[in-house]
Amino acid sequence: MRVLHLIDAASSQSRPTTLALMANSLGRLGGVEQAVVLLGGRPLADAARAAGVGGAQVIGVPFGRAVLGWPAVRRYVRGAGPFDLIHCWSVGALSLAALAFRGLPKVLTLTTPVSERATAWLRVLSCESAAAGGLVVLPISATLRRALLSAGVAEAVVHVLRPGIDLGRVGHSQRAAIRKGWGVESESQRVAAIACDPVERGDALAAAMGVLVANEITSAAGRSLRLLLHPQQLNRVRVRGIARNIDKAGAIIDEPRVAEPWSVLPGCDLVLALGPYAGGLSLLWAMAANVPIVGEASYAVSEIVEDRHSALLVKESSPKQLAKRITQLVDDPRLAWRLRDTARHEAYSFFSRQRYCQSLQAVYGQVVAGEPISVPAVEATGGLRFAGRA
Repeated sequence: MRVLHLIDAASSQSRPTTLALMANSLGRLGGVEQAVVLLGGRPLADAARAAGVGGAQVIGVPFGRAVLGWPAVRRYVRGAGPFDLIHCWSVGALSLAALAFRGLPKVLTLTTPVSERATAWLRVLSCESAAAGGLVVLPISATLRRALLSAGVAEAVVHVLRPGIDLGRVGHSQRAAIRKGWGVESESQRVAAIACDPVERGDALAAAMGVLVANEITSAAGRSLRLLLHPQQLNRVRVRGIARNIDKAGAIIDEPRVAEPWSVLPGCDLVLALGPYAGGLSLLWAMAANVPIVGEASYAVSEIVEDRHSALLVKESSPKQLAKRITQLVDDPRLAWRLRDTARHEAYSFFSRQRYCQSLQAVYGQVVAGEPISVPAVEATGGLRFAGRA
């Protein structure tokens, strides 16, 4: 079996976390030959290489629109030989595949929420592809699946395939070096990161309100809190201004590597999972990195972690409760250890790379053979029990 992977730079999924998920299966599926085409320029190629996607073919697309690159992709396929399946990692890539390879079955992996416009277009593509070569949509969570079904995408097409992460990427031994680079001098200085996919959709203001309030409370005990922000984080400039006005500018750390959670989480003491984009791959990386989690009790977050079991959860848009939970974790090391150890155990048990590769290979075989899709189930545990009630 030969599989062609497609992803375009304009997609919100063309981020290190999704690229790392793509890299999980490359070279690890028996009897499956895989090739990767990146629809974009050097930034996408560099991000893919850093995430472990090697040997990819980079094809530029006019005006950044993936569908306009279909002639170049067709030429590449003619030279590389026939493929049995197209695995798309963005709606834009699926649009190209639907145009250029009408007779081939297609798989679309979704790791982040899709806009209303893209979902409406996906509904059209699902109908057309089903009539041509067939399409299977693989969201990584029941929350994403629910959003697709609510928008009219056919239920028979959408199947949840739980993701896997390469647990070996987390460099726990690098903690001291990472913190030194941030200017964090002692363990009494705690560092918080934001779990969000894509990273620029995370609301820095919501996170900062909780951190700054908790900072005032914990400072009496000789502890301080600092917050990592990506240069493109939502409301970052506003947060910077607020921090300066209250003489807390040092509480904010600019860190572009937040987009690669495995590279910064070993240096963190807390992860905040806030907003509609918080229940994705970055949350799984936080679990694997053994970092305690405080999050909002949204569908997306509650599907993965459970309150007082593997995280502390609060009502959505509740900064006072958020600050209280942060303070509780900082003041109670035993609670933090218990939550993070439970989360890490569940990440290792249910979101391993091996399980993901086995499930993906099974789906590939079913799609190519034209059989009904049956994704191997993941045992319900912790937050996954919540998904069963949806």
